[in-house]
Amino acid sequence: MTSRPSPIENIMDTARWIAFYRAIESERPDALFHDPFARLLAGKRGEEIAARLPRARQSAWITTVRTRVFDELITQAVNSGTDTIINLAAGLDTRPYRLALPTALRWIEVDFPSILSYKQEKLSNEQPACALEYVAMDLANREERQTLFARVGAEARQVLIVAEGFLLYLDADQVAALATDLHAIPSFACWLTALASPMMMQRLPQALKGHLAAGQARMQFAPEEGAAFFQSYGWKIAEFHASQDEARRLNREIPLWWLLQLLVYLASKRDRRPTDKAGGFLLLSRA
Repeated sequence: MTSRPSPIENIMDTARWIAFYRAIESERPDALFHDPFARLLAGKRGEEIAARLPRARQSAWITTVRTRVFDELITQAVNSGTDTIINLAAGLDTRPYRLALPTALRWIEVDFPSILSYKQEKLSNEQPACALEYVAMDLANREERQTLFARVGAEARQVLIVAEGFLLYLDADQVAALATDLHAIPSFACWLTALASPMMMQRLPQALKGHLAAGQARMQFAPEEGAAFFQSYGWKIAEFHASQDEARRLNREIPLWWLLQLLVYLASKRDRRPTDKAGGFLLLSRA
């Protein structure tokens, strides 16, 4: 008896999957954000993938909360003087089109050529709010990304790095190398990313992990030391927003919220863990 093939065949499929969750949130009467392009980008394929993956409600929840919190923190950074944003592994994100951004802001999206060309084609009739640049690149190529970072760093005054879901799919050595490369550029002032907790990683269904691995997107980065991981590479914690706290603030509690709260409480009592090890959204600044 053969098992059913994974609904995720490649990295593009993961981007369509996440775009579909942004679409269904945008269509709610009480939506936390409005992405009018998400359903177009997700397509029928994105909807089919979401229907076949386990724990769909939890995946939709974290996508919604993360998107809203990142919207807020990006807007905050722009209002505080950021003149350039580099979005690493941008996927099918549409913030340059949907956020109220200054026209002078420079926004650079970096991802695989296939993803960026697909997005450019779908949004060819739309106008971004700011100066948008696409850079087709495999971010695993360290020499290429260092060249990009050096070029942009020399041209900008204050840069915000955005890595919304990127780090989750790297191992610790790869994250350390990226952190080092980013810190080497003086104008790279802040870094916004999502941080998974070891407990969250342990409780991901094996079936979901398997589907993602089939699409070359294996989930793996969830450091035991939490946000403190980045301190060895020249970054300090400017803000930490625990996922469960933000979900409560935004009235988007995760299904089985009470169980997650209990598990986090018991883990914190046993290990004396600070809240920044519980998983959430992290704004780093240069130490």
